[in-house]
Amino acid sequence: MSGWRRDTLSLSFVPPNHRKEGDMNLKRTRYRAGSLTTETRKSGPDVWAYRWEDGGTRRKQILGTVKELNKTQAQKKADEYRQQANVPQELRGNPSLTVAELVDHYKEHELGESSGKTAKVVKAYRYVLANYVLPKWGNLTLGAVKAVAVESWLRSLDKANGTKAKIREVFGAAFRHAMRHELYPTNPIANVRQARKRTTEPSILEPVEIAAILRELEGVEPVRTAFLIAAIMGMRRGEIFGLRWADVDFGRAILHVRRSFVDGVVGPPKTDSSRRPLPIPPQALEALKAWQKESSYAAPDDWVFASDAAFGKQPLWPGTLWRRNVAPAIKQAGITKPKLGWHSLRRSFASLLLSSGASLRVSMELMRHSTAEMTLSTYAQTVGDEKRDAGKKVASLVMGHKEDMGHEKEPYLTLI
Repeated sequence: MSGWRRDTLSLSFVPPNHRKEGDMNLKRTRYRAGSLTTETRKSGPDVWAYRWEDGGTRRKQILGTVKELNKTQAQKKADEYRQQANVPQELRGNPSLTVAELVDHYKEHELGESSGKTAKVVKAYRYVLANYVLPKWGNLTLGAVKAVAVESWLRSLDKANGTKAKIREVFGAAFRHAMRHELYPTNPIANVRQARKRTTEPSILEPVEIAAILRELEGVEPVRTAFLIAAIMGMRRGEIFGLRWADVDFGRAILHVRRSFVDGVVGPPKTDSSRRPLPIPPQALEALKAWQKESSYAAPDDWVFASDAAFGKQPLWPGTLWRRNVAPAIKQAGITKPKLGWHSLRRSFASLLLSSGASLRVSMELMRHSTAEMTLSTYAQTVGDEKRDAGKKVASLVMGHKEDMGHEKEPYLTLI
């Protein structure tokens, strides 16, 4: 460590809107990687030790014993101290940039028209910043934002875990932006603990319930066709209402997902994985053919679900269709499950895929997820009597079938 060499580079630190060039000069030192080693103790197990140099002073931090932490865990813990070791002295303990100033800079660079984010994502991030982050933290300096305080604040919010996790995500994104632009050296939100798991499972529809709703929607077009596509193809509502007839390959029964219609804005699909073409089931193909013959807007560049009120220049609004047509059909079908919406059909589709025996790989690709974990942990639930049937199968393996009971056969022992 004594042989380390330190280079300095003068930087001009110019936070947005409120500072002039030269208000603060920072010196960026050569990156301090430090070293992670194990040390032997006179008694007890070896310990992990992280060493680094701080302004000419050698420092050491014991992270834990080798029994408590493996190497990966020790490295992760050392990263917290490594991050602090690379904080410029001029910023330590007295950063003057406020959260409001950082948010302005973040919105300008990351939430503008050229950001590459979808309109829905931009709208959601701006909403979180304006309604949660700024009212509570806007006037504070970045140095005043502490992980424990943010955790306490999130716990005090009367919101679902998913909403709190989203707030944490957006707040953290602003700090990551600050680090990338060298406005601030650390991200305190990275150490904020916030569960994302739901306290209640979202509602999904079983096949018999979907069929009942389709019967109630018979003759109500194009709502029934849009509902059918959502139910048996698992598409997002923005993708369904962003379809043009040119996206439908009737000859090969393939649907191309090229855009999304969200809150009146046409933009790209949610992710790169979302662009994968989809096979069209025969029932959806026939419904689309029938609707194209009936529609007043059937040219290749026309919207599949065009709005008559807008003379075909924009799609119908999915939320309006759900309230006016689908919700009454659900009620008429005698279904009382809470909080049903277009996304409930996507969740139902994922669950039905796995329940029907489709492989995880196929399910993931039809859902157009980038990871299998997303399909399993976020969307798929067991449907109907699947849990009961699975339990019966395990019981039969252990205890034998009902007709075997009372015989001399001992199935449990044979398994062992």
